[in-house]
Amino acid sequence: MSKDTFPFSSTSLRSLRLEQELQDWEDERRALANRRAMIRPPLPRAPRLPPRQQRLQEVRAPPPQIRCRDTSIHNTFMFGDIKGVYAVLKDPAMVNALMETVHEEMVWAPEMGMWTLSSKVKQTSGLRLAASRGHTACVEELLFRGAEVNADPGGNTALHDACIGGHSDCVQLLLSHGADPEVLAADGSAPLHLCTSAQSFQ
Repeated sequence: MSKDTFPFSSTSLRSLRLEQELQDWEDERRALANRRAMIRPPLPRAPRLPPRQQRLQEVRAPPPQIRCRDTSIHNTFMFGDIKGVYAVLKDPAMVNALMETVHEEMVWAPEMGMWTLSSKVKQTSGLRLAASRGHTACVEELLFRGAEVNADPGGNTALHDACIGGHSDCVQLLLSHGADPEVLAADGSAPLHLCTSAQSFQ
């Protein structure tokens, strides 16, 4: 026997024949599909909707809410840096962005019998941060740009936070922009329940 040949058994010959038949069948199937594609008339165009129905379909869904964990942006609203607020709000989606802070702490897990690292995410908004510190200019700018006055990320609204801090100017501003004074926080308290100083009862 030469180096370029190998012995054929009946099984290897049968396997080669089956492989050849399968290859021929695949080639025929492709050729048939190509012939059908050439013969088949093109599909009709989709019917155009009348203008009235077309306008209804052009309504866009609201953009997904942005989540922000950047502490420098959080600090911009907390410290009332109005120039920084203008810079952050160049992106219109940041008006109602969800501000998140992550606190990691060791927690005892009795089911595992050991300490584990647990992450707790606290949520707030730019409007809540500014109102909690009494930065009226920031609150006014956010409301002017369309911030949701009754949004309650983290369980409280901006009105709750302004009342907790006793910032009557922010409270008046929020109420004049439609803040609901009867909305309840996650713990069941209304903004009036959180007024603790004489000035906050005005």
